[in-house]
Formats: sequence, structure tokens, C-alpha cells
Amino acid sequence: MCIIVYISTIQFNQSIQPIIEDKIMGLTISSGGGDYENLEAGRYQATCYKLIDAGTREESYQDGPLRKRHIVYIYWEVTHKQEVDDGSERWEEVRMADGRPFSASKKYTASLNENAALFKDLKSWRGRPFSDADLAGFELPKVLGVTAELEMIKQNKDEVGGRVKVEGVYKPEGGMKKVTTSNDLQCFDIDVYAQEFSGKSTDESKAMCDMTEDMPPWMAEEIEQSFEVLAVRSKGAEPVPASGGLADLAKDDTKGDFDDDIDIPF
Repeated sequence: MCIIVYISTIQFNQSIQPIIEDKIMGLTISSGGGDYENLEAGRYQATCYKLIDAGTREESYQDGPLRKRHIVYIYWEVTHKQEVDDGSERWEEVRMADGRPFSASKKYTASLNENAALFKDLKSWRGRPFSDADLAGFELPKVLGVTAELEMIKQNKDEVGGRVKVEGVYKPEGGMKKVTTSNDLQCFDIDVYAQEFSGKSTDESKAMCDMTEDMPPWMAEEIEQSFEVLAVRSKGAEPVPASGGLADLAKDDTKGDFDDDIDIPF
């Protein structure tokens, strides 16, 4: 359930199938080496273009105990930076040296618990609280192609230059819009991917395999070591979803302390 939530894999296939068929390839992220082009800290206009459901694993936080954590990554295409001169604000286009847009991402625990980073960022992104009805079946792929404003800060504030990270996600001025991105829209579904190894290969599961080939090695390894994939590879059985979806996770005891990380389209 590509981070979808509260709907079955079949429902996922129906809702996101056009994206899988038409927009399966996108920006290949370098795994390292060469010169790294970095954004500066500041406020940016961006659009979500990729979701990765990396599955479940055991991780610790700040040397705490190991516990199960269902990981999702959200990627944005960054297009403009806010500049302020003499109290006047303007948005200036930002591009990499080769003309491509910058890409920013954030790692989340797949939880809609009110203390979870994902819940907080989605709430500030849409610019209004979630109702019980909103949470009862929230489909994260709805954010694909939706504009946002990102607050970027330095990962290490004492480092000269250095990389930045997504600190906050906010509703853009003028409201959210569905727009066309330079990168193709992508949604990686861990459960559909795992079907490839259960003896029930489909066009959709093969498409997920193609997506892993374009991932950086560390991310592909995370997916291979997820409970969902390991269980299927060891038994050849039907993949068992890690959870009933984000709507169910919203009711759990997850504290959301992992931050490593149309009017209302969603």
C-alpha cells in the first residue's frame, strides 16, 4: 500500500495505476562521488514528485532501544528560493548547473499520531487540522504533484557551507496547486514490490523492481532488508503489509520522534 493508507493493494493499484504506467522513471539520485550541489538554508517553493515506502525495520533513536519503524520518504522538486531585500520579498528560480531542478527529501515514520513528524508536516502543508474523517483512510499519494513551501536549515549549523535538510513543510502563498513537474511522478509500493518474490509476479510488481534499479544503493538495500521483503523471500509467501495503513497507525503509541530526517488537494 504505497504508503497508502487504509486501502488495500488492489485499491492502490486502481488509484495510482496511471502514474505507474505513464510516469515510472524519474530523476536518478547520485549515490555519491563527484561535486555535490547544495541548496542554501532558507525558504523554497517546491512540488512533491516522489514517495518511497521503504518498509519496516528495527531502528533506535538517540541510542534508545530498538523498535519497529515503518519508513517512508517524501521527495520534492525545488524550484524557487525566497529572497528578501530591504523588506521586499521575491522568489528567484534555482537550478542545478546542468539545468535540472534541485531535489529535497525527508525521512518519516509512517504514522499519523499527533506527535509524529509526518502528521505535523502534513498538517502545516495543508494549512488546516485533520478531522477524524480526514484520517479515516488518508491516501498519501494525493500529495504527488502538489505544491508546498519548504523551510531548509543546515544539518550542522557550525559547518561552513554543508548540506541542508527539510525542517518544515508549509502551505504555499496562494494555496496549494496541482502542477506538472520536471521529474516524473513516482510512488514505490513495498507490498507490490514484495509480490515479485511470492510467485505472483505482475506488471505492477515488475514496475516496482524497475524503480529499485534507479534508487541509490543504500535505499535499495534498506528495502531489501525490510521485514516485508525478507519474509517473502524466505518463505515465498504472500507479502503481509506492515500495518493497516496510516489511519490505523494514527491510533498507535508511536511518539513520532524520528525526524531524520483545487482548494485542498489532500
